[in-house]
Amino acid sequence: MSTAVVGATCLALMTATDSSPAAASTSSPNMVKDPGLATGTSAWTVTGGGALSVVTGHDGGRAVRVLNTTARTLTIALNDKVNTVASTKAGAVYRASAWLQTDSPGVSSAVRLMEYAGSTNRGSALASKWMRSTAWAQVTVNYTAKSSGASLDLNMLTWTLPPHKSFVMSDPSLVVLTVPAPPTSTKPAPAPTAPAPTAPAPTTPAPTTPAPTAPAPTAPAPITPAPVPPISAPVPTGYQLVWSDDFDSIDRSKWNVRNNSWAHNEESIDTSRPENVFVANGALTLRAIKENYSAYGTTRQYTSGYLDTIGRASWQYGRIEMRAKLPAAQGMWPAFWLRDNSGLGELDIMEAVGGMVNHTVQTIHQSTNGDMARSGHEDVLPSDTFSDWHTYAVDREPGSVKWYVDDRLVFSKTVSTLSWLEDAFSEPMNIRLNLQVGGSMPAYYQKPVNGAPLGASDYVIDYVRVYQQR
Repeated sequence: MSTAVVGATCLALMTATDSSPAAASTSSPNMVKDPGLATGTSAWTVTGGGALSVVTGHDGGRAVRVLNTTARTLTIALNDKVNTVASTKAGAVYRASAWLQTDSPGVSSAVRLMEYAGSTNRGSALASKWMRSTAWAQVTVNYTAKSSGASLDLNMLTWTLPPHKSFVMSDPSLVVLTVPAPPTSTKPAPAPTAPAPTAPAPTTPAPTTPAPTAPAPTAPAPITPAPVPPISAPVPTGYQLVWSDDFDSIDRSKWNVRNNSWAHNEESIDTSRPENVFVANGALTLRAIKENYSAYGTTRQYTSGYLDTIGRASWQYGRIEMRAKLPAAQGMWPAFWLRDNSGLGELDIMEAVGGMVNHTVQTIHQSTNGDMARSGHEDVLPSDTFSDWHTYAVDREPGSVKWYVDDRLVFSKTVSTLSWLEDAFSEPMNIRLNLQVGGSMPAYYQKPVNGAPLGASDYVIDYVRVYQQR
């Protein structure tokens, strides 16, 4: 019986408008350079495998066509050559919009804003549209700047665009919706000048005991994970390493770090804050914290972290492996799993529940949308606990899937035992790492969340590696 139930967070971030009374409305002009393409595509660039040309747009004017020139499916992005906003104002709300069209119905296209202070990503917002036909669709996203003096990068992208297919972008705009009102200050009136006394005034001794003050709140002291013990992980026989991250830093070219997102079947909100997602001693830590936190009108009592490779890297076949220590605190729900960019099939390489410290779950889902077929395994470590270092891997090859814990084969399925295997996993899959707090899986095992003590609530990941057969 399978027990893994993972709720997928919406890929498109919700847009938010600033309703703060401190925000002042503006009538900003369109800041996109050459939005009518009078100079052709000179203001735009495209990711590898794409070619740009000028075609007729949504309003009969000019538009940019982005063509996948390769013989493989690509996630492809059209990017402003120079970041559209050169200097942000903290708290200002920006709105990006474009009309999008594709000649390949069934793909997802998006408009995205990313804030950069130098090479450091301060935040991002994305809105996507499922392109069910070749009709034009307008996509709009709002973003509130986190800092002043940063730049805003504007791009439009389409996931899993088939070979020699294209999408078209027309009428791009980027405007400022609101800016924070300047602080109001009242200059105090000058104190009246008293005539100089003719004799020294008697003085009152200062009190020897200061007036009581309310104690400042004390935040919990930060805990840095212990150094990672080195390990020699040889390449599996017959395979070659094709992708890896040893987490000397959070590489934004490899990972998306979700911010202010959540799933319906958990009790936390994922943030990209360094309190929840950070690198230390050569390992990535996703940390759950017990705190009240609100995003887009939703308030929860815990925060946590979530990374994925959506739109950055995906693989249909090969061995995908992680070395990690899992959180022991009751009700923590760490997961290492795969999904493709558009389908509903899911491979759970590892899920666990804090409070069951030698027990992990491996599951294959035909779909997580409704009560469709799935098959799973509950593995028990022969020694130690999952709070020690262990490796978790899946090997997906044509017609089969195999799961490993510390190179021990723990579960396998083939097309002869699952008739839907190839149909459900016919496309490349991306990697997802997340730490949920409470929710459906801890509830199933009767391990409700019991606080989130620092350290015991950490999901610490040494590396993630992808191998493929030679």
